[in-house]
Amino acid sequence: MHYVRPVLLALLMIGVARTAGAIDLYEIQIYPVETAPPGHVDLELHLNSVTRAAGEEAKQQLSPYQIHATLEATYGMVPWLEIGQYLATGRLDNGNYEYAGSRTKVHFSIPQTADWLISFGGNVELDYMRRAAEENALGLEMRPIAETHFGNLGLIGNFAFEKPFNGPGTHEGVTFAPSGELEYVQLLPWLSPALEYYGDLGPLGDLPGAPHQQHFLVPAVNLEFADHGALNLGVGFGLTQASDATLLKAIVGWTF
Repeated sequence: MHYVRPVLLALLMIGVARTAGAIDLYEIQIYPVETAPPGHVDLELHLNSVTRAAGEEAKQQLSPYQIHATLEATYGMVPWLEIGQYLATGRLDNGNYEYAGSRTKVHFSIPQTADWLISFGGNVELDYMRRAAEENALGLEMRPIAETHFGNLGLIGNFAFEKPFNGPGTHEGVTFAPSGELEYVQLLPWLSPALEYYGDLGPLGDLPGAPHQQHFLVPAVNLEFADHGALNLGVGFGLTQASDATLLKAIVGWTF
């Protein structure tokens, strides 16, 4: 019976280890402060997939080999306000492409900060997803946005606070999922390289240790074409035990 104590200790460690949530694979993007001009409609198609995940924790949280496809429509209401709707689909673990759910957003900038060194805005989003696609089917996200520029360098910070209303973690409170982008604007007239970051730190009231949080660095490029088109491409690399994975992301957009 000399082996019982190590086994019980290992089980206890597994039981008390806390994990963060997972990054949102239906919508991997950085929000700028700027909103769509009044009367303009923006359509974007988001395509994301985890192509490799190492370790049980990463595989459980990231659902490798699924393909997530989301259509986003945004309409500019006034110079500082836009509203948008998401239609999410995906190829899930059953191998079928299915409707995954919908989301509604209100994205705004704060006009008074336009001449400041740092501009501010925000995005409020209500998620109502299918349980087959998301464990937390109903949730609210509030995302403060800060942006600044130094010559051709642009820096954006997104600080998302998320509250699930059902599913796992509902009673753990608000989770924190920061993200950001460092971009060299117009290295060429049509090309802007960038380094993006996406994270999920877990519930603010009981943050898990760093190995159980998710942190991704995503080298990316932003391309502009045909005056009204834009393309964002990136490859993400996980930095922790919970995000030991590689992901691919693409966003193609058109403004009407």
